[in-house]
Amino acid sequence: MKQPLLTAMHLPTRRSLALGIFALLAAAPFAGQAANLDLAAPPELPPAELGSTSLRAASVQQGGFNTSRIAQQGSSESAFVNQQGGNNSASISQTGAQNLAIAAQYGTGNQALITQVGNNDTAIANQVGANNLAVIGQYTSNASSTVNQFGNMNQATVRQTTPGSTAPVFQFGDHLKLTVVR
Repeated sequence: MKQPLLTAMHLPTRRSLALGIFALLAAAPFAGQAANLDLAAPPELPPAELGSTSLRAASVQQGGFNTSRIAQQGSSESAFVNQQGGNNSASISQTGAQNLAIAAQYGTGNQALITQVGNNDTAIANQVGANNLAVIGQYTSNASSTVNQFGNMNQATVRQTTPGSTAPVFQFGDHLKLTVVR
C-alpha cells in the first residue's frame, strides 16, 4: 500500500502543530529551573553585602525531617552542616569575621546549636547516636571549642566569654552531661 504524498493542504496543518508545540515548550519553565529557585541571587542582595566578603555555607542532609539554619553576618565566615539520619536539627549563627562552625550529626534526634559573636572563632560539634544535644556559645574573639559525642542522650554545653581555647570534649556512652563555662 502506498502512502499518500504530502500535499499543500497537509503542510500548513503540520507547521501550525509544530509551532504550537514549540511555543508551549518555550513558555513552560524547565523542571530543574522551577524546582530550585535561588531567591538569594546576587542581584537581590543589597550592594553593601556584595563587597569583598567571602561567606561560605553548606548543608548536606540525608534522611527525613532534618533541619538546618545558617545565618552569617561578617566577612570570611564559613559554616558547614552534615546530617545523616532523621529528626536532626542544627542551627549555626556567626556575627564577626573569619569564624568557622561545623556541625556533623549521624543518627536520629540530635541537636547542635552554635553561636559565635567575635572574630576568629572555631566551633565544631560532632554527634553520633540518638538524641544528643551540643550547645556552644563563645561570644568573644579567638575562641575555639570542639564537642564530640558518641552514644545516646548525651548533653554538652560550652560557653566562653574570654579569649582562648578549650580542649576537645569527648563523650563516649549514654546519658552523659558536661557543662563548661569560662
